[in-house]
Amino acid sequence: MSYKKHRNMYLDIIKIISENLLSTIHFSFLLVILLFSNTVLATPILTIWSSHQNRDLLTIMTNKYKENHDVKVSVVQLDPSEIKAEILLSAQDGGLPDLVVIPSDFLGLHQMMDLSAIPRDWYQEKLSSMVRSTVKLQGKYWGIPLIQGNFLLLYYNKKYVTHPATDFEDIILEKKQFLAKNIMPMGWNYNDMYYFMPFLSAFNGWPITNGNITLNIPAMVKALKYYHLLAEQGIVNRDCDYRCSQLDFVNDKSAYSINGDWAYHDLKMMLGDNLGVALLPKVKGKTMHPMASTFVLAVPNYTLKSKEKKQLIKDFSEFVQQQNNQRAVYEKTQLLPISIAYYRQLKSKAEGDSLVMFDQMALTRAMPSTLNMAISWQAIVIGFQRYQAGATAVYAAAHMQKMAMEQIQKLDNN
Repeated sequence: MSYKKHRNMYLDIIKIISENLLSTIHFSFLLVILLFSNTVLATPILTIWSSHQNRDLLTIMTNKYKENHDVKVSVVQLDPSEIKAEILLSAQDGGLPDLVVIPSDFLGLHQMMDLSAIPRDWYQEKLSSMVRSTVKLQGKYWGIPLIQGNFLLLYYNKKYVTHPATDFEDIILEKKQFLAKNIMPMGWNYNDMYYFMPFLSAFNGWPITNGNITLNIPAMVKALKYYHLLAEQGIVNRDCDYRCSQLDFVNDKSAYSINGDWAYHDLKMMLGDNLGVALLPKVKGKTMHPMASTFVLAVPNYTLKSKEKKQLIKDFSEFVQQQNNQRAVYEKTQLLPISIAYYRQLKSKAEGDSLVMFDQMALTRAMPSTLNMAISWQAIVIGFQRYQAGATAVYAAAHMQKMAMEQIQKLDNN
């Protein structure tokens, strides 16, 4: 029997008792009974923090869940650049929600975020090796994958571009014609190192190799120099952040944009038929490999929850994995599903922009979810800032490695 039917049955019983005993039971005592029943049978609340830019991802799932469950779902949307710090700080004072929707690379910080391991029997879908690698650490699972992808690709405005460039060298050659129209050739969140990673990959570099941090390598030096060159030549505005670059693109102020698959729905809504989608350009003939990850549902402090809340969390976690819910999300957002069967079905029928998405996904490399990757991110940011401030690329790469190793040593000592 559903919760709602139980609630109605108890209220009917109380009503009958009140009618039969009203003459003998004091009204204030009856009021206490009614208040107590409403407290015991209060609608449960599920609290969720989310950092995914496309709010439809969670809205679709929570609305479908509420259709057949007597539950309130409170969703707090946090800025992607702030949610990591918010979770880490809240873990210290016990202020975490029931669930968090986060990029899978956050899972490397599961201990500091007070995340609980996910029981294996909660997984309703068979996971691909790539998806599994994003949530499994040290033999345990730490998140329920919601969607996969989270990768970068090339967008272009068909007003200015007929045939998208396949190499950055082509864009450099076309620079003058864009500047003559008072538009930037390209735009992206230049100082976010997630956007730097495809350039590093083009020079055969990667931040983690065989589980170890590998930042002080020739590929890092070459990638830093090339990345810097693009800004120096006016291909991209180094001072433009995510919001700035996206606004420039949708307002016809840049011909190309590097952005994520998560932005496709919003860009399509704003640019309509003028939006073009293509693979990331090569770097002097070398293929770029953007990072790919999953967005996951993670559970803070599960063991501290009440029995009823534990069941609610488990039930919702299993619900979001159902293929019909993944289908609803994909049809609205174009975010790639984690279901192997549904993913293959979509890929076999893909065409146009959707086909480009699947082709770009095939060129991605899984972003490690380890603690070493979390440490690498911070070290790369610091080294990049030193390079921007005037240090050599060789020094910046060495400094990145040094910072990372020092941080690992601090953690080992603690």
